Amino acid sequence: MRRRRIGTAIAAATALAVGTLVPALPAFAATTDAQRTVTVNLDEVVQDDYLGIGVNVIPWSLMGDTAAYGYDDADWEIDVERILTVQPKVARVWFQIDWMELEKGQYDFESPEMKAFYRYLDAFQQAGTEVLLNFGWKVGERVHDWFLYPGVQKPYESAPGDLVAYGHSASALLNELINNRGYDNVDYLTFYNEPNGSWDFEGPADQKAYYAEMARKVHEQLQADGLRDDVQIWGPEEVNAPDWTKYMAENAGDVFDQYSFHLYGESYDFMSQAIDQRRASIGEAPLNLSEMGWTNPGTSVWETGYPNYIIRSANGGVHSNLVWQLNGVMTDDPRGDTNGSFNMWDSLVLGPKPTAAFYEAGLLMRYIPAHSTVLGTEVSDDDIRATAFRDADGELTVLVETAEGRPKDVKVQFTGGKVNDRFNRFVFDDSVAQPEANALLPATTGQFKPKKSVTPGQPKHKAWAFTDGEIGAAHTFVIYTTSPAETQVAMTPAQSTVAGGGQVDLDASIIDGKGKLAWSVVGDGNGVVDANGLFTAPAVKTERTVAIRATTKSGAYGVAQVLVTPASRAGIADAPVFSLEPGLYPSVEGVTITTGTPGAEIRYTTDGSIPTATSTLYTGQIILNPLQTTYLRAIAVAPTLEPSGVTSRLYKVLDVQNAPDGYEFCQYADRGICEFDGEASVAFGSDGLFHFGTFADGVDCTAASFGGDPNPGGDNRCFVNPEIPDEEPVVTIFNAGFESPATNGTANGPMVNGWTFSARAGIQHNDSVFNPAFPAPEGERTAYLKTDSGLNSRIDQTVIFPAGTYAITFYAANRADFGGLQEIDVFVDDHLVGHAAPDDSGAYEFHQTDSFTVESGQHTISFVATTFEGDNTGFVDDVKVIVAE
Repeated sequence: MRRRRIGTAIAAATALAVGTLVPALPAFAATTDAQRTVTVNLDEVVQDDYLGIGVNVIPWSLMGDTAAYGYDDADWEIDVERILTVQPKVARVWFQIDWMELEKGQYDFESPEMKAFYRYLDAFQQAGTEVLLNFGWKVGERVHDWFLYPGVQKPYESAPGDLVAYGHSASALLNELINNRGYDNVDYLTFYNEPNGSWDFEGPADQKAYYAEMARKVHEQLQADGLRDDVQIWGPEEVNAPDWTKYMAENAGDVFDQYSFHLYGESYDFMSQAIDQRRASIGEAPLNLSEMGWTNPGTSVWETGYPNYIIRSANGGVHSNLVWQLNGVMTDDPRGDTNGSFNMWDSLVLGPKPTAAFYEAGLLMRYIPAHSTVLGTEVSDDDIRATAFRDADGELTVLVETAEGRPKDVKVQFTGGKVNDRFNRFVFDDSVAQPEANALLPATTGQFKPKKSVTPGQPKHKAWAFTDGEIGAAHTFVIYTTSPAETQVAMTPAQSTVAGGGQVDLDASIIDGKGKLAWSVVGDGNGVVDANGLFTAPAVKTERTVAIRATTKSGAYGVAQVLVTPASRAGIADAPVFSLEPGLYPSVEGVTITTGTPGAEIRYTTDGSIPTATSTLYTGQIILNPLQTTYLRAIAVAPTLEPSGVTSRLYKVLDVQNAPDGYEFCQYADRGICEFDGEASVAFGSDGLFHFGTFADGVDCTAASFGGDPNPGGDNRCFVNPEIPDEEPVVTIFNAGFESPATNGTANGPMVNGWTFSARAGIQHNDSVFNPAFPAPEGERTAYLKTDSGLNSRIDQTVIFPAGTYAITFYAANRADFGGLQEIDVFVDDHLVGHAAPDDSGAYEFHQTDSFTVESGQHTISFVATTFEGDNTGFVDDVKVIVAE
């Protein structure tokens, strides 16, 4: 039986490994002119068991809707390879009780859901990842008849009605996982998610007390079954609710071994307050940041983000940092979709490219060691931060973050011991995050070997040090580690398509390693690949995705996917071909489907079912509407021929506006008629450059119909508005009324939707939690600009102006039921042109900026919150550019 760990001290190694720069890639092209120093004290221990950086995982890829949308074993190969690449140190794996217990007390550990769950556990076991089992998250519909707390309004989010039965369930699951199946990496247990909120834990009025009692019943059952020493219990998984952590410490301190909380987008300085608040309640017990997130159209920034979360947490005694989240999924019961913000990558059925977060969070996850000692660090200036780790083998890792500004020389010096082994250097700034299908972490950019150093003015003070003179002016973090670099394999091409029986010539290269590659095809009957990477596809009637591996002698490997489509064969109709590649699209698109068989009909489905000769007849372009996921599956049917095999494409469309307000997509340029009934206004163009016209009963979507091309070379389209406006916009502002995305609550930045919304900015509905005192002046939604934790917010949009003199009009109001007054500056190209200071009534006031003159071309409009002290929220709506008198 394993012993229950409460914090294991890691012995200091007697010999420390690893540091003179040998660049492997081109250096920053800038002159360094700022000297900074990081001092690591090898004798000072800040904490002795930092678990490491991990992830949250909803293990649904092989279940429900994700599989129904075409996710298969070739996709799973990619997911596993990425897990092995980033090697999360801890994974909070979410679990629904209906996967194993459809009837109270009757457990099915061989259900399809459980088998899918085990495959995730297998992958994490292979990656060396410890598992935090999140027992209970949502409540599947299949168990609503017995599991729910009496009288709940939201059954999917119910607390368990029978706490004794819940304890038996948790114990039965852990016994199956640990004792029967040998998952010795299941080390931690927690329950539900953010129970202080209104979205995942509905129970009695005193939910704190009920949550504590729930944890106690599990604790007691594990004790009775001899399992309590096998796991540590974490909780309460609260967000912005330190009172919950305090309650658990005071009322169930004998139950909780560790405490857990969540933070999103908080400032570096505010994190200390958040940690101290909880530490005051729990004393020296381990404290985990079990959800943290930062999303951005690019990556995180100096004020708040992944590296500064890690630095502040490690130096502040936080036990672990778990990123939200690993990968997106489409969940079936309860229905949902976790693709989008905060993922390291979306579900692979939406495409293989990861997000920028993969490169940033993945690099930290891979190279910050597990169960390490955090060493004391000091920095010379306030535009640099650092923390340092020593693992159980004595390997050293130093994380340094530098602010945007001047390029820098960073000297890393060690006191309290000899350090003369080489450090590998891994660097990250926004330029590194260029998503591509291989999803490779940043490679080494050189090595350093420390030398004995004397501090100027203190000849008796000697240290081992190296200097990195290649940190540029951008916001950057660098990892220096004596641990070896991960060997990665880049596949070319990472994705390809071939007809059955055809061939694809694959290639692969080894990064941070060397040697020969062994080629293999995953699965039986999926074709063959020779020793040089030449893949010969199998004959197929229905398309199939095949995974091919290229593996190094050390076991590192890359995965290429080949989509094998049905080849043309006598007596069989040619399979349908789609005009639009599958994947995620920001705005409305249209799909046409064709077949090479003359006179053949195309029949299709959108519900995931296999199409037949009686399925919906394809008659023309299919519009993919916003906020919808569409799985098109099609066959071709022709007289005297056997029906074709099935071809499929999955599309997800967001609600990013790419047309003037009030206009909707109807056709691509030069692809046919924009169809509508009656009279309507039609805009033709792209990128904010449009020609407008009024037409009746449709118009051919060509430049000639509109008197010329407003944007030669652009992705021009036609957009129709059934209501003919009194006047056309002087300057086209996308999402000027903030009606996209069509949220019924709030849509929070960072995001891009016409405007670029920073963190603490976004869009809110008339019925949002901000509880606006008056409805939006235009439509149902407005922008909001919020400041708290000493951080402000802004929205920006770059638009195209004709040369002239203009002013900007808009409406503004303050949130009246909470916080202080917010004031807002308006800029054009960083020149202040207006200021709004709404009163405390919550009423919207009309504003017009000073006039400004611009040349023809792109100019940026910005609304910036200016009141930093306290928590203040202002609203903005109906932005227009007018010609100044």
